[in-house]
Amino acid sequence: MTALSPNLAALRVEQVSLSFGGLQVLHDISLVMRPGEITGLIGPNGAGKTSFFNCLTGIYSPQRGRIQLGDKRLENVPPPGRAALGFSRSFQHVALCPELTIIENVMIGLHRQSTAGWLDAFLPLSFGKAERARNREQAMSALARLGIAHVANESPSQLPPGVLRLAEIARAIAGSPTVLLLDEPAAGLNSVETHDLAMALKKLRSPDLVLVVVEHDMDLIMDVCDTLHVLNVGRLLASGGPDEIRVNPEVVKVYLGDDDE
Repeated sequence: MTALSPNLAALRVEQVSLSFGGLQVLHDISLVMRPGEITGLIGPNGAGKTSFFNCLTGIYSPQRGRIQLGDKRLENVPPPGRAALGFSRSFQHVALCPELTIIENVMIGLHRQSTAGWLDAFLPLSFGKAERARNREQAMSALARLGIAHVANESPSQLPPGVLRLAEIARAIAGSPTVLLLDEPAAGLNSVETHDLAMALKKLRSPDLVLVVVEHDMDLIMDVCDTLHVLNVGRLLASGGPDEIRVNPEVVKVYLGDDDE
């Protein structure tokens, strides 16, 4: 596990509750996601994992509770503001533009950092050219970090699902986020692709990054995560390291499966 500096900002959630009408989907959730670790969020379907992610990114506004990155309160910060603070996420279904090459898709992830105006897109102005060159270099660095730089100029239609998933993660990390949220990155992958994904995720562990993974593949989550939080029907059931969670009787009963049943 990476050694942590006391100056780095943890992402903290305190007593967050969320409801839609009379349906309570999150009940007083409190947990800490630390930089330098890979944090896993697991639970059965309907546990509230996606709703929790949407609270972190600002898509949903909890009725009560606190979300804080370091000293910065986030409850009233909208999604664009959180993106400006360094929040980045991937989604369960890969969404790459088929008309663009892989590196062009990754460069889209740098859009929020770009300052060139619309005129630079049509005229060969030096500032726009320099910015595009920097963005391309950053995108290539993200692809190289995940071991897929060799497909930079390929079309998404020519590549297998595992590589496309890594390309989507490369797009999410190209702008050097402080918080990276990955929603079921192993969805639709075979065992070989999942192994490659696990290796890539371990490379992303950094003292400058809060990395949170929602996943149903228990072999993957137990392999890559330092800390796990288990949700069940909107409540925090358990927190701990993989070895603790694996033998927790309540987790075994509601999620991992009880061999005696």
